[in-house]
Amino acid sequence: VDIIYYTNQKSDNALAESLLKTVGFYKTGNVSLESGRETIVRHLEEKRYDFDGLVLADGSGLSRANKVKPISQVKFLADVMKEKYYDDLFKSGNNYGQIFAKTGTLNGVKCLAGYIKTRDGRILSFSLLINGYLGSVDQIKARMEQLLEPVIDL
Repeated sequence: VDIIYYTNQKSDNALAESLLKTVGFYKTGNVSLESGRETIVRHLEEKRYDFDGLVLADGSGLSRANKVKPISQVKFLADVMKEKYYDDLFKSGNNYGQIFAKTGTLNGVKCLAGYIKTRDGRILSFSLLINGYLGSVDQIKARMEQLLEPVIDL
């Protein structure tokens, strides 16, 4: 739990890669990215994850080969709410007031996915993935906040 919290809070990409390899080692005895990816895919298959458009290239999200659809992320995050580890995952995301989420940034790509706690206490999952934007990262972050702000009042 502490490792996941630290990885998410610090956006420690090397640790994220190590976690993927560790998952593979734990399940297969092989410490490699491939065994980690295979283990994750098997787990997602068991959970009936929507694989449409998914490409899992690495553990950190730094590879431009990674692909995911926002609706798939939202469904996955909603399903995670039923898991025993949900509270730990929820707390590991960065807290932006009523928004508990993980960011992702590459040149020309900005992502934010996680949970929103509405004023009436409901928890909603969300995913914003923005590719090929013009302007600064700060402008995109501000726009994301504008998009999410009304949801808090639901």
